[in-house]
Amino acid sequence: MKVLMLTWEYPPFIVGGLGMACYGLFKALAEKGVKIYMILPTKEKVFFEISSGWEADFPVAKSPHQRQLKPLPLKFYQIGYLAPEGAYLDTLRLFSYQPENTINFLEEKKPLTPISEKVLKRIENLLNKENHTLSRVQRYLQNVLEVAKHLEVDLIHAHDWMTYPAGLFLKHLLQKPLVAHVHATEFDRAIGYGHPVVHEIEYLGLNLADRVIAVSNYTAQVIKEHYKVPEEKIRVLYNAFTVYTKEPKKTKKFKCPVILFLGRLTPQKGPKIFLEIAKKILRQYPKKVRFLIAGAGEMERELMFEAASEGFGTQVLFTGFLTRQEVEEALSLADIVVMPSVSEPFGIVALEAMYFGCALIISKQSGASEILENAYKVDFWDVDKIVNIIVDLLKHPEKLKNLQQKVKEEVKKISWDIRAEELIKIYNELLIN
Repeated sequence: MKVLMLTWEYPPFIVGGLGMACYGLFKALAEKGVKIYMILPTKEKVFFEISSGWEADFPVAKSPHQRQLKPLPLKFYQIGYLAPEGAYLDTLRLFSYQPENTINFLEEKKPLTPISEKVLKRIENLLNKENHTLSRVQRYLQNVLEVAKHLEVDLIHAHDWMTYPAGLFLKHLLQKPLVAHVHATEFDRAIGYGHPVVHEIEYLGLNLADRVIAVSNYTAQVIKEHYKVPEEKIRVLYNAFTVYTKEPKKTKKFKCPVILFLGRLTPQKGPKIFLEIAKKILRQYPKKVRFLIAGAGEMERELMFEAASEGFGTQVLFTGFLTRQEVEEALSLADIVVMPSVSEPFGIVALEAMYFGCALIISKQSGASEILENAYKVDFWDVDKIVNIIVDLLKHPEKLKNLQQKVKEEVKKISWDIRAEELIKIYNELLIN
């Protein structure tokens, strides 16, 4: 089985959790005999062939004519997960969003048939605007079309909205099944409707794909409610965790307990809620404790100013953007990880925190909460309850230590090997039909 994987992230080029999810999944698939052709948003027209676990760890770039390239640094398109430039009122006027036209397109679709030329033209119009983010999606589409015509594949698997246009064009040109994998939606990122163009691209990609994979039941519900995707097309495939070769060790850089927030500093992830939790604990808990906010994003300055203005500057620390190694260092020194996400399709950080032996408090609005047994699950808005849980753990070190050991054992059972088997079954549904 040969699968063309379209993704915007893969280690070491990582912005969020997508890259690590793709790595774990691709490696497990390759070890089960699936040949993967991966195309990343490089400025060079290249692909990466992954046929073994080793190649997943050390993917080598190849030209469209299957020639292996010399190991030179590739240039990636820098892109964030914020709304594209000129969003909201300006883009509503600029892009002339017309959902009724999209619905007409979808009525023409039949299973596994070429996509309407009107749909492709609509996608071209959406991307052909003076917009930094969309121009990079358009360039990626052009590169994918150039590279993919030299590859023989059985199906196409597109990960998140920035790869959906390329996936739809390839489905039309190659007449191969398309799988759309949803790691996050615009509703999650924007906590609401969000950018109209991103929403429409997601709408088209999800409805015109032959299978839609959601990383949780929570996300599957969002897809059904906000994108009107038929339930029979959706399959849930939870994320998993890649167990490291060496057992992680805890480090002590502070004499006091460390409570960690790890993620992008955007409203979706709930960093302001974490700061409220920190302020309440620092005011009422008599012993010293440190709070670490690890990550970068649009809210960083606001959060730093708030922490400093209230006199918590030395007890609430900000790291800025972290490399993969630095993420692991942050997890190794943390005692408790809090994930107060307002809307989180899965939250792979939860699994990483557990592997590093961190007690975990996660919002019920996170997909990972559906499969975890030894984590505290709390509504993101219930700050007082989260504060009470943390204080209770701080006051009872043995209880904290016992919980840390339980989560370490639990996460080892959540493997990508099982997820790969589930995904191969989904692929076979399409290939048999």
